[in-house]
Amino acid sequence: MNTLIKTLFLFFLAIPTAYGGTGKFTLVPQGGTVRFEATCFDTEATAKLLTWKEFLAEESKAQCEFEKRALTLDSELIIQNMQITLDETQVRYQVEIDTRDKELEELRRIIKKNRRMNIPVVVLTSVAAGVAVGVGAIYIIE
Repeated sequence: MNTLIKTLFLFFLAIPTAYGGTGKFTLVPQGGTVRFEATCFDTEATAKLLTWKEFLAEESKAQCEFEKRALTLDSELIIQNMQITLDETQVRYQVEIDTRDKELEELRRIIKKNRRMNIPVVVLTSVAAGVAVGVGAIYIIE
């Protein structure tokens, strides 16, 4: 910043007079007079005025970069949260599928076990039991 101030100071020394209607400025020696109404700035204020446009551009650029980074981080956080939700849902889904598969396998095993029963033996056993109950009832009643 000191180099800029020194450069501006040398620039002001190179311009010998101030012109009222052109918007230019010059360095007026202390106690000096000008032929028009003027506003005086010190070297630092003049440097700030001359660099204000660049300062605003840099500040805007920095603000833009900050906002961009904040949006990027927010987006990454949302994506990470969605990934966590997806992973958790996939785990729950897999547990439910595994449970369903185990239940289906158990039901198939039960069905196979029930099919192994010999239907004619079941019928003959049921008939024999019925006859035995009937004969036993007759002996009890007589």
